[in-house]
Amino acid sequence: MTYVNKAMTGIMTKTDLPETAEDGAVKRHYTGEELYLILRQDLINDRTPGGAVLQENEIAARYGVSRTPVREALQRLHQDNLIGRKGRFYTVVQPPLERIRELYEFREAIEASTVVLCCRRASDEMLRQICSIIDEQQKAADQKRFYDYERLDALFHVAIANGGDNRLLTHQLEVSYDQIWFSKVGNLVSLQEYSVDGTIAEHRRIADALVRRKEDVVKAEMISHLRAAIDVSERSAGLRARRKKKERE
Repeated sequence: MTYVNKAMTGIMTKTDLPETAEDGAVKRHYTGEELYLILRQDLINDRTPGGAVLQENEIAARYGVSRTPVREALQRLHQDNLIGRKGRFYTVVQPPLERIRELYEFREAIEASTVVLCCRRASDEMLRQICSIIDEQQKAADQKRFYDYERLDALFHVAIANGGDNRLLTHQLEVSYDQIWFSKVGNLVSLQEYSVDGTIAEHRRIADALVRRKEDVVKAEMISHLRAAIDVSERSAGLRARRKKKERE
């Protein structure tokens, strides 16, 4: 089972994390594995930017634990390529622009086909379910639950692929989403140029074209949506480059 499918079936989602106190503070005395799940979710919810330094003592103080579970959690995040190393410290990964472009160009090749097949083959009930995913994603965004927002983003696209009723294409999309999910921390949702509302609006336009069974329109909307992600990454990369240049001057 791919990571995307695990996310859709509820594994490694908020319901599996250690309970929190009424004031929002995380209860103490949990393992490195539990802290790994918490950190993974919190880094996304906080929209932690790529390059941010993660210091063991600060994390231990924030969650009220010793440094042992912190060290174990950071090692696990590093193994999953969610964070990297910079000297003595771990840092949030910022995937190279070239890598982001490759993933989204691959997705364009797959999803330009799956969305048309969904338009032809999906039942009306399945299309209603796709629309309901967007509503849930909007709620998650409004409540700043960006971990759930990201999960629902993946679910939206994979649900469209499922509606196309082509198992090979769906599998290829799931594989690409595994790669994208494991670079989400420090990826699109954390970028200054990224618009949550804009992304949801694009999803609604795709869903509207699906409901109206407009194949040409839905294909164009999907391609535009995926290319917008590359544009955001390129603009953000430009901003980072200009900031670094000013720092050197």
